[in-house]
Amino acid sequence: MNTANYCQQHVLVIPQALGALSDVHKKAALNGSAIYSKDLEQNLVDVEFYTNQLCIVHVEEGTETLTCWDNQSIELKAGQSILLCQGQNLHSDFVHSTQNLKAWLVFFDRSIIEQFLISNHLQQPKGKRDVKPSLKLEHCLVEGFFKQLRLYVEQEIDITPVLNSKLTELLYLLLHILGDDLIVTLNMADHTLPARRNLKRLLENKTVLKFSVSDLAKLSGRSVSGFQRDFKQQFNEPPKQWLIKQRVHYAKSLVEQGKLSITDIALEVGYTNISHFIKAYKNQFGETPKQDGIKL
Repeated sequence: MNTANYCQQHVLVIPQALGALSDVHKKAALNGSAIYSKDLEQNLVDVEFYTNQLCIVHVEEGTETLTCWDNQSIELKAGQSILLCQGQNLHSDFVHSTQNLKAWLVFFDRSIIEQFLISNHLQQPKGKRDVKPSLKLEHCLVEGFFKQLRLYVEQEIDITPVLNSKLTELLYLLLHILGDDLIVTLNMADHTLPARRNLKRLLENKTVLKFSVSDLAKLSGRSVSGFQRDFKQQFNEPPKQWLIKQRVHYAKSLVEQGKLSITDIALEVGYTNISHFIKAYKNQFGETPKQDGIKL
């Protein structure tokens, strides 16, 4: 199955889900660590994925945009990389222009991380430091590492026997570039971050209108109170009020299509009580669905 078809149906849990994609190829894997390359030719937008391990993404060609749970966008161009702490939900967008998207994805097993920290006596820096869920970087050392990796692949050299050494080398390069930020990230790598999903992207899907506020909170990876707080910051209104408004506006579009009964429309937008649906509809538009021209 190609990436586009698969991603329409799934949240990608990486690296596990990568084996199902025809345009993503495993180059080496050992004891939970792995290196993949991807080469996308077609537009691929709004792909949601969850990082199950510490991961670094390096773009060789093209441009990829990652959108975090807080709706902050990170654009990665050729030669740029991003280190992703495990336990994140992000969205990826790639629009093909003149180049394919060619990128590397490297996943670090916990044993590699622990050995690196112990061998180099790297302890958590003193003082409270916030964990940065993603660290963007652009450096000739990292670019050189992946250029060498490309040469290995082109020469059909199996790097599996030296995978641990190569990943340790990459960690040394990252330590030189990122310093304490890397140490903090590595020390937190076994504590999965709250998998908060991007609210804006999540709520664009009309199927979520059927859910309650508590269901949406759970689906978004938040407590109810955390969901309500984050929601109000992004949408400037409480989620319950927003949900009612979105339901009836979606219902109105279905009414205007004239293909469904009022009962079916009510169920489609999340109302099991028809009278409650009619009341909410009338409160919003000043008339009932029947007055809009649909018969029960």
